[in-house]
Amino acid sequence: MTKSNYICTCGIDMTEYAKLFTYAPISEDTCAITGYTGSEPTSLLIPGHDPEGRVVVAISDRAFANLSSLRAVTLPDSVESIGTRAFAFCTGLLDIRLSNESRLASIGNRAFMGCERLTVLRFGRLHDLVNLGRSAFAYCTRLRSVVLPEGLCELAPSLFEGCTALEHICLPQTLTTIRTGAFSACSSLRVLSLPGSVKLIEECAFAWCGHLTDLRLPESACMIAASAFRDCVALDDVLKVG
Repeated sequence: MTKSNYICTCGIDMTEYAKLFTYAPISEDTCAITGYTGSEPTSLLIPGHDPEGRVVVAISDRAFANLSSLRAVTLPDSVESIGTRAFAFCTGLLDIRLSNESRLASIGNRAFMGCERLTVLRFGRLHDLVNLGRSAFAYCTRLRSVVLPEGLCELAPSLFEGCTALEHICLPQTLTTIRTGAFSACSSLRVLSLPGSVKLIEECAFAWCGHLTDLRLPESACMIAASAFRDCVALDDVLKVG
């Protein structure tokens, strides 16, 4: 996912383009995108308003799931949530474009699961993003680098499970909990430094990370499940602290 300071709409009649999408009202003034009625797109520019003038604040569950032709999506700043499986198994998806003013706060369960061509997630400046759902990016098998925003406190179960190309993860200093299987089977992960704020690492959180050789645990008290590092065969017998 990349970020820019603006979204170009050059050459697009947004009034007509907005009619290619389907919507569900949320309130008198807001709505959710529920789907797309045009031919198979390679890129989508999500409208900021529906044809009735309601502000688009959400991408509904399964709105674009299995849309294999899709390569890039641009989200308006108004979108606050992406629903369950909204882009799941969009196997050609390379890029989600967000501006620096994005108000995205929540990404639902399995929202981008199986998006096997995503390579980078840069969420560092999305300070409203406080919820990443279960398996939201599981089996994104080409994902190499992830930057998560400050303010995020918990990594959901199986969040990055099976991301076999993941090499770099930047965790926020606000992180307190890493849930079950969050990084399980991330077989390319070699170096990991956990922030001092982490208090709980659950079962199999880093299980089957076979190339993890350098793990730096927080100096403060942290509860670690016995299976948290199951079959991390490259780890030293004594884990590094600090």
